[in-house]
Amino acid sequence: MRAEEKVRAHRNCVRTQTKDRKMHCKETTFSRAAQGAAETFAASLEAIGLVLSDGWSGEGALFEGDGLRCEGWYWAWQARRSFSVVCCDFTLKERLPFRFDFDRYFAVRCERHGLMPQASVSVFLETTPKTGSILLPQGARFSYTEIEYYDGYCQSVFGERIDKALKPLATSLGGLRDQASWDPEIAKMLGEISPREVRGPEAGLLYPGIANLVMARLLKMEEILYGGVPEQDRLSIMEVVSHIENNLGKAIRQKDLLEIANMGSTKFKRVFKQVTGSTVTGFVSAERIELAKRLLANQDMSIDEIAHHCGYERATSFSALFTKSVGVSPREWRSIAKVAFDDDPESKMLEAVANKETYIHKKQISE
Repeated sequence: MRAEEKVRAHRNCVRTQTKDRKMHCKETTFSRAAQGAAETFAASLEAIGLVLSDGWSGEGALFEGDGLRCEGWYWAWQARRSFSVVCCDFTLKERLPFRFDFDRYFAVRCERHGLMPQASVSVFLETTPKTGSILLPQGARFSYTEIEYYDGYCQSVFGERIDKALKPLATSLGGLRDQASWDPEIAKMLGEISPREVRGPEAGLLYPGIANLVMARLLKMEEILYGGVPEQDRLSIMEVVSHIENNLGKAIRQKDLLEIANMGSTKFKRVFKQVTGSTVTGFVSAERIELAKRLLANQDMSIDEIAHHCGYERATSFSALFTKSVGVSPREWRSIAKVAFDDDPESKMLEAVANKETYIHKKQISE
């Protein structure tokens, strides 16, 4: 049965259950949650061997591995046009392309198993709709809990689209690498998300409650970390950050940044570092390297083309800075990333760098 047919069958099952509860033709909150999750995730998951379960009678939508391409499960519950909660643990049995087609969203994730440390929390923001595919390696295991917030949530809570409402939060917390700085309650609350322990209308109360509490905790973290910066100054720096991100391929002049921020040089440097945790030069360099990583992993552009696209006049300068920052050359990054891409390819690069350094050290000893 194709994914679309499974979605229709699941809808019919939900509608039958709803009628049996004498709710007439009006769907319940959790039936809408199942349908929304199935419609959102079915196509992408089916491509890697996770198919909608026929026998699932719990809340949300459960996808199970087909045993050939994938083993494990993926579960999702969705408040339509607002947010989704996701819990999964699956392993790929062969090398597979993962196709994605998503709108704007903000996600907070807690890893249970993978390249990142167990119980580590991270956030990321996609501000533009994207479609495409990435190649996932055989044997890759994905085990995490996640909440994805959509435009509908931000409109109802903040009165703005997600790219406006949560860009400062994503900028403030997205680069936070020290897990000790994270509120431990966030990981605990994400741990309350489970496909099997919640039944009936309880899900319609529990999951929105967790989503709201997690968002409140994230905002509180941001306030604690950056509360000493006046809101207007933070907004000004966010405008500067947007300008930098949209002009990485061009010369970025401090004069222009000062005009955007409407600040003097001394204040601008101080506030910029308070908000981003970096100097302007360091921030621009890091953003250009991150852009280069994405282009190297997902595009067929030459190294020279990528260098110019990222704002470097000479490919030799770009290669030297990239190697110094990442630990491997752009060519090495491309070759490894294309083969070993997963949801944290940088860890693969770090592993490769460690192996390379070990090899060099052993060679020096032998000589």
